[in-house]
Amino acid sequence: MKKAERINAMIHFLADKKSFNLKELMARYNISKSTALRDIQSLEEIGLPIFSELGRYGKYQLLDTRIIAPGLFTEGEIYALYFALLTLKGYQSTPFNMESSTLELKYNQALPQKLQQDLSLMSKVITLEQVNHSNTSIHLNEIVQGILQETVFTIVYNNHEHTTLIAQFIQLSSKFGQWYARIWNVESKKIRVIRCDKIQSLDKTINVASMPLEIALEKAKNFYSNDQLLSFSIKVDEKGKDIFSKENYPTMKIEAIQEHYLITGQYHRSESEFITDYLFRFGQSILQIEPVHLQKSVSKKAQLIANYWKRL
Repeated sequence: MKKAERINAMIHFLADKKSFNLKELMARYNISKSTALRDIQSLEEIGLPIFSELGRYGKYQLLDTRIIAPGLFTEGEIYALYFALLTLKGYQSTPFNMESSTLELKYNQALPQKLQQDLSLMSKVITLEQVNHSNTSIHLNEIVQGILQETVFTIVYNNHEHTTLIAQFIQLSSKFGQWYARIWNVESKKIRVIRCDKIQSLDKTINVASMPLEIALEKAKNFYSNDQLLSFSIKVDEKGKDIFSKENYPTMKIEAIQEHYLITGQYHRSESEFITDYLFRFGQSILQIEPVHLQKSVSKKAQLIANYWKRL
C-alpha cells in the first residue's frame, strides 16, 4: 500500500477513536515502528491534533476537536460545505459552541491557497437574505444534548408571562432565523412548540422518567396528523408582514398578494387559545381572518380587553 493510500485509510480508521497505540497501526498496516511514527507525523501535519503518552508502544490521544483532512472531500463538496457555513451567519445563535466567523477562519486555514481564494470570491458574489433581530437562544446546545440523551428538564419559559414546564425536548427546528423546539409536556401529556429565545433557564429534572426518543417522535408525528389540524389564513398589510417576520412558527408561511400579504398555517385543535393570542398581536394590521370561528375568537378577546380597560 502506498503511503498516500495508507494515510487516507488511517484517517478513516481513527475517525471514531479517542485513542490508539503504535502497535495497532503496525499490526493493521503491516509496517515498521519507524514507518508508523512517520505516518503519525504526517497525520499531525494535515490537521489531526494528536498527543502521545510515554511507553514503548505509547498510547496516542485524539482530541475531540480533530479536523477531517480536506483531502477526503472533492472540490465541489468543499464548496457545498462552505455555502452551508455562510448560512450560519444568518443566525444570532446556533446549537454549536463556536462562532461562525471562527469556524470560517479555521475552515479556510485547512485548505490549499487556490481553494481559499475561490471561497473568498464566493463570499463576495453570493449573498443570503438574513432576518435581523436581537433574539438570542442561549440554550441550543443543551437542547440538542437533551434530545439525544432523552433528558427531562424544568423549563422557565417567558412568553408574555413566566411559566414553569416539566418537559422533554423532542425536535429542534429553525425558520427566519428563529429557533423552535417541539417538547413533550410531562404534566399535560401534550406536544407543544415553544420559541427557544424565550427559554429563561433549563435545569435537568431528576426522579422523572423520560420517554424513549423514538416513541416521543412517533407521538409528535401523530399529534400533528392531518385529522387533528385546523387551517387558518389572515390577510395583513405591510405592518403585519413586519410582525410576522419577528415572530412566527414552523407551520406558518407568508406570501405577497398584490399590495397585501397572506399568512397561512395550521394549528392543533388543542391550540385554539394559543392561535387566538398570536393573531391578536397583529391588531389593526389584519384585513381579513378565516375561518369565521377564529375571527370571532379574536374579536371576543379584543372585547374582553376593552371591558378590562373600562373598569380601570
